[in-house]
Amino acid sequence: MSATASCATPIKGSVIRVVALDACGNPVTGTSGMQVVTKGFVQIQQDPQYEDGTEFFERTADGSICVNQKDDPILKRMMETVDLCEVNQTMASYVGSMIELTTGSTTGYGFAMQEGIKSNRFSMECWQQVAGSSACDPVTGLQRWIYNGWPNCGSTKLGQYTIANARSTLQFICETRPGSTSATRGWLAKNGSAAWLPSGFAMTATDHWYWNITTASPPTPGCNPLAAL
Repeated sequence: MSATASCATPIKGSVIRVVALDACGNPVTGTSGMQVVTKGFVQIQQDPQYEDGTEFFERTADGSICVNQKDDPILKRMMETVDLCEVNQTMASYVGSMIELTTGSTTGYGFAMQEGIKSNRFSMECWQQVAGSSACDPVTGLQRWIYNGWPNCGSTKLGQYTIANARSTLQFICETRPGSTSATRGWLAKNGSAAWLPSGFAMTATDHWYWNITTASPPTPGCNPLAAL
């Protein structure tokens, strides 16, 4: 165990970033790549999915307990439910495996949802503020952030979309897989000089979620998709 620890109180959600991945969980590069940074979301709700451990229970012939033991549960995946109050057409069409509607060379007018398998994969990251007296690093004085990283998301379903005398929220639900160990940690943990995960960190074949306290600021949100990583 670590000899020292750092504590922080997460509050709010500031920015999310979605990056297009290929079928193996590696970032898509070139003109086919995509990353979108937005603050137009209401919430991300995480629901871990477990396989219950096998239970062994047996009684003796007189009814007393002979064996009473249960294996530990196994984490299979995370399920993420994301509610968007601002619809970025490029991001929505990609995560939902939909067709983006464009006019000429202009992108981002809308999308068309078609039947069939929804196979697009993406990484998702979210930055939170740190509340209270620990909001800034005691040594450097820099603002601290909570970095959440899900390195490989997909199997996406769209949730309910209600049209009424109220705001409409677009919801999508995705499931995680472990991140690709063939990809360098840089695309997930670092963009330019911003290191969101510790130096020397190495992705493993079983990672589904990263949570880290960092002084590296989140990327700047914008409507237009950014260049591929």
